[in-house]
Amino acid sequence: MSVRPPRSLAPKSHTTAFEEALDHEIRGEMAGTHGRLMRVLQKQLQALADHDAEHSAEATPDRDALVAAAGEALWHIVVQRELMGLRRTNAFLDEYAIPREVRLRMGMRPHPSSKSTGQEA
Repeated sequence: MSVRPPRSLAPKSHTTAFEEALDHEIRGEMAGTHGRLMRVLQKQLQALADHDAEHSAEATPDRDALVAAAGEALWHIVVQRELMGLRRTNAFLDEYAIPREVRLRMGMRPHPSSKSTGQEA
Protein backbone atom coordinates (compact mmCIF):
# COMPACT_ATOMS: atom_id res chain seq x y z
CA MET A 1 0.00 0.00 0.00
CA SER A 2 1.35 3.42 -0.90
CA VAL A 3 0.80 6.62 1.00
CA ARG A 4 0.59 9.94 -0.73
CA PRO A 5 0.59 13.41 0.83
CA PRO A 6 -2.54 15.54 0.92
CA ARG A 7 -3.13 17.66 -2.15
CA SER A 8 -2.48 20.83 -0.21
CA LEU A 9 1.08 19.64 0.45
CA ALA A 10 1.69 18.28 -3.04
CA PRO A 11 3.92 20.38 -5.29
CA LYS A 12 2.09 22.73 -7.64
CA SER A 13 2.61 21.45 -11.13
CA HIS A 14 0.99 23.98 -13.43
CA THR A 15 2.05 27.37 -12.12
CA THR A 16 3.45 29.97 -14.44
CA ALA A 17 6.37 32.25 -13.72
CA PHE A 18 3.90 35.12 -13.36
CA GLU A 19 1.88 33.23 -10.73
CA GLU A 20 5.03 32.35 -8.81
CA ALA A 21 6.22 35.98 -8.91
CA LEU A 22 2.82 37.23 -7.77
CA ASP A 23 2.72 34.69 -4.94
CA HIS A 24 6.21 35.76 -3.87
CA GLU A 25 5.15 39.43 -3.87
CA ILE A 26 2.00 38.72 -1.85
CA ARG A 27 3.95 36.76 0.75
CA GLY A 28 6.46 39.60 1.00
CA GLU A 29 3.67 42.12 1.63
CA MET A 30 2.15 39.83 4.28
CA ALA A 31 5.51 39.54 6.04
CA GLY A 32 6.01 43.31 5.92
CA THR A 33 2.56 43.91 7.39
CA HIS A 34 3.28 41.37 10.12
CA GLY A 35 6.48 43.20 11.03
CA ARG A 36 4.76 46.59 11.17
CA LEU A 37 1.94 45.22 13.32
CA MET A 38 4.44 43.58 15.68
CA ARG A 39 6.19 46.93 16.18
CA VAL A 40 2.85 48.58 17.01
CA LEU A 41 2.02 45.81 19.49
CA GLN A 42 5.43 46.06 21.15
CA LYS A 43 5.06 49.85 21.39
CA GLN A 44 1.64 49.52 23.04
CA LEU A 45 2.86 46.86 25.48
CA GLN A 46 5.87 49.01 26.37
CA ALA A 47 3.63 52.02 27.02
CA LEU A 48 1.51 49.88 29.34
CA ALA A 49 4.59 48.57 31.14
CA ASP A 50 5.97 52.11 31.53
CA HIS A 51 2.66 53.30 32.98
CA ASP A 52 2.59 50.37 35.42
CA ALA A 53 6.16 51.07 36.51
CA GLU A 54 5.32 54.70 37.15
CA HIS A 55 1.90 54.21 38.79
CA SER A 56 2.28 50.70 40.24
CA ALA A 57 -0.55 49.28 38.06
CA GLU A 58 -3.25 51.50 39.55
CA ALA A 59 -6.62 51.39 37.81
CA THR A 60 -6.66 54.78 36.08
CA PRO A 61 -8.49 55.97 32.96
CA ASP A 62 -5.12 56.31 31.25
CA ARG A 63 -4.26 52.71 32.07
CA ASP A 64 -7.60 51.50 30.77
CA ALA A 65 -6.94 53.33 27.50
CA LEU A 66 -3.48 51.74 27.26
CA VAL A 67 -4.92 48.26 27.84
CA ALA A 68 -7.58 48.91 25.19
CA ALA A 69 -4.98 50.11 22.67
CA ALA A 70 -2.78 47.08 23.36
CA GLY A 71 -5.80 44.78 22.99
CA GLU A 72 -6.63 46.29 19.62
CA ALA A 73 -3.01 45.99 18.45
CA LEU A 74 -3.01 42.36 19.59
CA TRP A 75 -6.21 41.69 17.65
CA HIS A 76 -4.63 43.08 14.48
CA ILE A 77 -1.55 40.88 14.78
CA VAL A 78 -3.58 37.74 15.55
CA VAL A 79 -5.75 38.32 12.47
CA GLN A 80 -2.64 38.85 10.32
CA ARG A 81 -1.05 35.69 11.70
CA GLU A 82 -4.21 33.73 10.85
CA LEU A 83 -4.11 35.10 7.30
CA MET A 84 -0.52 33.96 7.01
CA GLY A 85 -1.40 30.46 8.19
CA LEU A 86 0.29 30.83 11.59
CA ARG A 87 -2.25 29.11 13.79
CA ARG A 88 -0.56 28.57 17.18
CA THR A 89 -1.94 31.71 18.79
CA ASN A 90 -1.56 30.52 22.38
CA ALA A 91 2.12 29.75 21.82
CA PHE A 92 2.56 33.23 20.33
CA LEU A 93 0.82 34.87 23.30
CA ASP A 94 2.99 32.93 25.73
CA GLU A 95 6.20 33.61 23.79
CA TYR A 96 5.65 37.37 23.91
CA ALA A 97 4.29 37.30 27.50
CA ILE A 98 1.10 39.12 26.58
CA PRO A 99 -0.63 40.10 29.84
CA ARG A 100 -3.94 38.37 30.56
CA GLU A 101 -5.88 41.63 30.68
CA VAL A 102 -4.63 42.55 27.20
CA ARG A 103 -5.61 39.11 25.92
CA LEU A 104 -9.10 39.62 27.32
CA ARG A 105 -9.42 43.00 25.59
CA MET A 106 -8.33 41.58 22.23
CA GLY A 107 -10.84 42.47 19.55
CA MET A 108 -12.99 44.65 21.79
CA ARG A 109 -13.68 48.15 20.60
CA PRO A 110 -13.67 50.91 23.24
CA HIS A 111 -16.99 52.53 24.07
CA PRO A 112 -17.57 55.61 21.83
CA SER A 113 -17.82 57.90 24.86
CA SER A 114 -14.38 56.90 26.16
CA LYS A 115 -11.28 58.81 25.15
CA SER A 116 -9.07 55.72 24.92
CA THR A 117 -7.07 56.32 21.75
CA GLY A 118 -8.35 59.64 20.50
CA GLN A 119 -9.93 57.97 17.46
CA GLU A 120 -13.59 57.71 16.63
CA ALA A 121 -15.02 54.25 17.19
